[in-house]
Amino acid sequence: MHIAIWTIAAVAIGLWSLLAYGVGTLAAQTAGLTGLPAEWYELIAGTPGGEWMDMVLPGWREAVVLSAQALGAALGWLGGALPIIVWVIWGVVAAGLVLSAALLSGLVALARRVAPASDASPGTGSGTAQPQG
Repeated sequence: MHIAIWTIAAVAIGLWSLLAYGVGTLAAQTAGLTGLPAEWYELIAGTPGGEWMDMVLPGWREAVVLSAQALGAALGWLGGALPIIVWVIWGVVAAGLVLSAALLSGLVALARRVAPASDASPGTGSGTAQPQG
């Protein structure tokens, strides 16, 4: 059971590290971003099905542009601190995973210590009767 607990914890930490690495790398690349690149406006304007979206959701292009500009401004405001914030969050979550695995492992050890050594109750043997007397 200990092997399963620590294997799952190691895989979870590995996947969490991969996610944090990807987000940290993207955060470092977008540190100086102040808005959308010019070619993105053309991509949004030429979106397939754009006419249908205009009928269903009028003003969706402006909403996408404003949302992207707000995100770019927020990323630019955080600047170089964003990768550090990502890695601090990674460290807190990784420590939480390790502590959770240690707690579960300790509970398993405690349960094994408290549980009786055998499942057989007193008076029951291997099924053969012992002669008395």
